[in-house]
Amino acid sequence: MKPKDIVKGLSVAMAAFWVYGPSLQGKWLWDDGLEISQNPVLRSPGGWWEPWVRPQGMDYFPLKSSLQWVEWHLWGADTSGYHLVNVGLHLVSALLIWRLLHLLGVRAAILGGLIFAVHPLAVESVAWISELKNTLSLPPLLFAAIAYVEYDRGGRRSTQVSALLWFLASLLCKTSTAMLPFVLLLYAWWRRGRISRRDILGAAPFFGVALAMGVVTIWFQSTRSIGLAGVQEGLWVRLAEAGWSIVAYARLSVWPAGLSPVYPFAAVSWTALLPWLGIAAVLGLFWTRRAGWGRHALLGSGWFLLNLVPVLGIIPMSYSRVSPRADHLAYVPLVGIAGLAAAAFGAALGRWEKRKGGGRLVRLPFAIGAMAVVCALAFVAHAHAGAFKGPKALWTLAVERDPGGWLPGSNLGKELLEEGHPDEAEVQVVEALKLQPDSFETRALLGNCLEAQGDPEGARREYAAALAINPRFAGAHYDLGVSLLKARQFGEAAPQFRAALAIDPAYASARNNLGVTLAATGDLAGARREYEGAIRIDPTLPEAHLNLGNALFMMRRTEDAVAEYREALRLSPAYAGAHQNLGYALQSLGRQDEADAEFGAARAAANR
Repeated sequence: MKPKDIVKGLSVAMAAFWVYGPSLQGKWLWDDGLEISQNPVLRSPGGWWEPWVRPQGMDYFPLKSSLQWVEWHLWGADTSGYHLVNVGLHLVSALLIWRLLHLLGVRAAILGGLIFAVHPLAVESVAWISELKNTLSLPPLLFAAIAYVEYDRGGRRSTQVSALLWFLASLLCKTSTAMLPFVLLLYAWWRRGRISRRDILGAAPFFGVALAMGVVTIWFQSTRSIGLAGVQEGLWVRLAEAGWSIVAYARLSVWPAGLSPVYPFAAVSWTALLPWLGIAAVLGLFWTRRAGWGRHALLGSGWFLLNLVPVLGIIPMSYSRVSPRADHLAYVPLVGIAGLAAAAFGAALGRWEKRKGGGRLVRLPFAIGAMAVVCALAFVAHAHAGAFKGPKALWTLAVERDPGGWLPGSNLGKELLEEGHPDEAEVQVVEALKLQPDSFETRALLGNCLEAQGDPEGARREYAAALAINPRFAGAHYDLGVSLLKARQFGEAAPQFRAALAIDPAYASARNNLGVTLAATGDLAGARREYEGAIRIDPTLPEAHLNLGNALFMMRRTEDAVAEYREALRLSPAYAGAHQNLGYALQSLGRQDEADAEFGAARAAANR
């Protein structure tokens, strides 16, 4: 590698890490808990292989899940490690885009990689920990494309096999990369002006792998994701939204203003045809110019459009219930836009040099213009990355951008509640319910707000209303059980916890509280079994260790109780209840000095 290439690569790296600096210490967001921080599979010793043979999630992305298991065992709940991995993978993709464009003969190939590295539309994928599936799936996809181009240009058969294996690795991270075989045929046409029998045979194994993984994905979506979350119904509605989504993604790629975590749905009418007509007109223009610049435009726009197909919602997917589009769905398609920008820049520079001659001074205006564009993108992306520092900032932005959306208001209400502002949270949640009355999650959240404001009866009505909408909502069963437990209605609370566990056997908190309910009715042996079950699911749950310690203490197994109290304190050093109960246990063992120290620690923790 030439020294100047090393300098260019370091420049791309510096730009990428500067852009994502505000999010490197970002907290867990949205479904990060489900994916990582509360995922019992990641805590399991066999969690690295279970996603391959016994997948529990709503998608089959086993390679991504295995990496998450490794990450959890490296840095646990420290989010900075996850953020660094995402940024690192994003940087690798940017450098591979540079390499791919260089192979394709794009003069300003480095500009394509740099634009991708700092583009604001990529921020959601890189700054949101759960979108590891995006940042992890793109490098092997690009490796596959690079290897196939090298094979097509006279490489060995082993190069084609390498491309196929890279493609499979990409699909095992996220199957929306399945459109690569179509891109390969488009590349063959771009290079030779036709698609030969050899091209079809060369792409055939890629189609086979893509079809197999696509069937698996559709099965998971239809039986798990959509079954749990629902989806917008009607092919016409989905086609209408898809057309507007293509236009919106194209606009955000070229002019990334107004980025939001959630976007509003379009009004379905005869105007739904307009985006499709516009897309057809643009592609038709490119086709009429296929003897010149149109050929390159079709390759870049083809990558963009083809990689959007799986994520437009035409094929039903659960995310369509939340929003018709999302920035993270445009991460892979964005490569095509970055490539087009680099190719257009290189072509314009070439024409300018023909008119004015060579030399650095001649190229200087273009260099200044390119850097101005890159800097503008980087500053917008840097600011947008700040919204991913924490959930409150994210959902505040979402409410500002989409005041008519129910989900942003509901999620902002959840954050306000967790910060101890139940009255403010209730305002947001009530507004969200006006927009989406059948949202069982939001209905249960309103119950949480009422519970926090001292209205348990009203809270239970809301939990019951949530269960009337969706009887299989484990969260509402759990919330109702907790409310009944606080009211000492143990006979009514236990069935709710059991219902939550029947729906979600890995619900550690439900198992722990079922144990509390059994202990309150005198069934210490049953309570102990539930506490131990909760700890098997989630060994990091301090409440379960405390409660198991209490059960053991009452069963006169004091030394074992001490061990559980100490484990609770290891997990949560400021846990006043654990300090207090450990003090009583030590006192019963005649270790008064140690007991006094724990009682003092309990008082200090309670006064914080």
